[in-house]
Amino acid sequence: MIKLFYPLLALALLTECQPEEAYRTAATRQETGDLKFGKEALLQQYGQITMYGEGVPRRLIVSLKSIQDSRCPTDVDCVTAGNATVALRASNSQGANENITLCIGDCGTEGARETHTVAAEVGGVNYTFTLKGVKPYPGLAHEGEVQKAALVVEKK
Repeated sequence: MIKLFYPLLALALLTECQPEEAYRTAATRQETGDLKFGKEALLQQYGQITMYGEGVPRRLIVSLKSIQDSRCPTDVDCVTAGNATVALRASNSQGANENITLCIGDCGTEGARETHTVAAEVGGVNYTFTLKGVKPYPGLAHEGEVQKAALVVEKK
């Protein structure tokens, strides 16, 4: 019986081991937390933050769906300045949700802008969503770094 115990124990221990990369990936995806309205949040793609406070009866969950960055890299001469577009999804605990797109840089209609604010209603409550920036700015010095959007959400 003991001859079977040790090989089974070794097998059980080895199958439960996960490479260190799996932990890093899980930690990256788990970019969630609670934050009061009006505070700046730094989110990477697929990250989410739960907003609360200011007498809002339900928490607001803001998820970053995508970042598309075509801004001209530093130390490069470009024909256009380019832009950075961020797609968000805002939802509350009752299932109401809204898709929001924010753009900084040369977004076409108005000149180049450094921040962009959009008003949206989610579940009968009005909010403003402000994109403060996308970090890091494109360039060889930041090659391979994860892009993050700096956002501020406020209740109107």
